[in-house]
Amino acid sequence: MAKKKEKPPEEGSPAWMATFSDLMNLLLCFFVLLFASSTMDAEKIQKIVASFNNASFSILETGSVSLVEGAIISGGVTQMPAIESVMEYIGVSTEVNGNHEDLETTGSEGNDDSKQDGRQVQQKEMSQQKEESQQKEESQQKELSQQELKEQMEQQGMEQSQRMYDEISEMVEAYSIDDKVALDYNSQYVSMDLNGALLFDAGSAEIKSDARIFMQKIAAIMENYKECIIEIEGHTDNIPIRTSQFSSNRYLSTARATKVYEYVIDQVKLIDENLKVAGYGESRPVASNATAEGRARNRRVTIKIFNPLYSDAQRKE
Repeated sequence: MAKKKEKPPEEGSPAWMATFSDLMNLLLCFFVLLFASSTMDAEKIQKIVASFNNASFSILETGSVSLVEGAIISGGVTQMPAIESVMEYIGVSTEVNGNHEDLETTGSEGNDDSKQDGRQVQQKEMSQQKEESQQKEESQQKELSQQELKEQMEQQGMEQSQRMYDEISEMVEAYSIDDKVALDYNSQYVSMDLNGALLFDAGSAEIKSDARIFMQKIAAIMENYKECIIEIEGHTDNIPIRTSQFSSNRYLSTARATKVYEYVIDQVKLIDENLKVAGYGESRPVASNATAEGRARNRRVTIKIFNPLYSDAQRKE
């Protein structure tokens, strides 16, 4: 029996291959479309990351985009888990606007930063309050120290003036002029009030001849304290004076103090730089000018001998 002759193969590719090629083309197009649809806008991704850095939900301006399977932003509002893996998948850095925080821990770290900022502000306020308290305490201590120093100086000055007062009182008694000199003292000086009527005629600045011996004794007392500051002051009552020589009581009182100064330095050796001369007219009365006795007391020359403590203080000014 003769063999059945086989048919020769058909020319070209088999039919199934064409179908398979079409399928591959369709799959390629499908994956290309799928890849294209998964490509993200970097600017929108940065907005998403920024919203998560603020520990809140994101509101996108437009559109809806598929990030990964089952994770969609639609209508602009969503809560996205595992945002860092999404960023790595699409190749977008998690650094947004210079923020290098881990997105998974942004919320907790933000809260920690807020707490830390609050603690820093509180510590700063406490530090300022402590500094203000220290400054106030230092100021109070400084004021207290100055007050204590002033009180100490007052006490020392009073002790020195009292010793000088006792010494001058003894000299005044020894010279038998205690009835012509009024002594007083304070923490700064010892004062000797000399009666103006004893030294000068009315309206005159020339020392009377019968008062010269008295003034020699006063000069001798002053010489014992030539190292101290000595002030010679002229005073008058309030009765106005206007003569060809003196136009006011101020001029008259100044002239009388100057005459006492000139007479004293002619009698004894004093240190001129330690001597001061002033005329106050009727501005510093020690008694009422309403009576003749009061006006007589106001017409005077006052010699102030400052104690060593206050003499040194005046030299430093």
